[in-house]
Amino acid sequence: MAAALLFAGAARADELRLVSPNEIDYREIEIEHEGSADRDGGRVYSLDLGTGITRWWHVGAELEWEREAGPGNPTQIDGVQLETLIRLTEPGEGWVDAGLYAEYDRSALHGRENPDGVLVGGVFLKDIGRTTHTLDLFFDKGFSPDEDVSGLRFSYAWQSRWNIWRQFAPAVELFGQAGRVDQPDRFERGQLIAGPVATGTFLLGSAGRLRYEAGYLFGATDASPSGTVRWKVEMEIPL
Repeated sequence: MAAALLFAGAARADELRLVSPNEIDYREIEIEHEGSADRDGGRVYSLDLGTGITRWWHVGAELEWEREAGPGNPTQIDGVQLETLIRLTEPGEGWVDAGLYAEYDRSALHGRENPDGVLVGGVFLKDIGRTTHTLDLFFDKGFSPDEDVSGLRFSYAWQSRWNIWRQFAPAVELFGQAGRVDQPDRFERGQLIAGPVATGTFLLGSAGRLRYEAGYLFGATDASPSGTVRWKVEMEIPL
C-alpha cells in the first residue's frame, strides 16, 4: 500500500504513495513488495503485511530500506510504518468513493534530518466507463526540533487507468510535493514526476490473487529525479 522513497521531506511524504479507498482486503492477508530505482542511483525497497479487520477498515505494517542517491552510499533500513485505511463510502454508491488514510513512521536512522512522523489524508476513486481515476491528498509532519523538517507538508498523487483486461490495464500516474504548507515551493522547485504504468491482476484460484504494477516516471521539474523505475507485486491470500 505504500511505496518508494524518492523526495526529500519528513514523515514519508517523500514516498510514491498511491492508495485506493477500496483497498480493504477483508478476510485476506496482503503481502506486498514495492520498490523504485532512479537515474541518480537512489534505491528504495519495502515489504508490507496487512489485512482487512472489517469490510471498511484495513491495517498494515511495512519495513522499508533504502540507498540514497550518489556513489558509495550503503543500503540500510530506513524505518517501520504502521498504516490504516478507513473506507468512508460504499464502492460505487455515491458520486465518488472516499476514504481516510493515516500512518505513523518510526525512523531507524534517527537524528534531526530523519525524525519519526505522521501522515494523514483523503483518498478518492471515480469510475468513468472503462476507466478508473484515483486521487490522493496527503499532509505530513515530522517530530524534529528542526523547523525545516518538522513543518507541515503537502503531497499528492493521481492515477488514471484504462481497464482493458484484468491481466493488463495501462495507466498514467503522477506524484508531487508542494513543500511546506506555510511556505509552498514554486512549481520549478517542487517535486513532480509522471509517466506510464502497466497494472494487472491474475486470479490464482483458492490461493488468492496476484497484482502487479510496473512503470517509468519522468521528472517534470528541475528538482525532480530525471527518471524513475517503479514496481509493485502484491499477493492477496484468503483466510
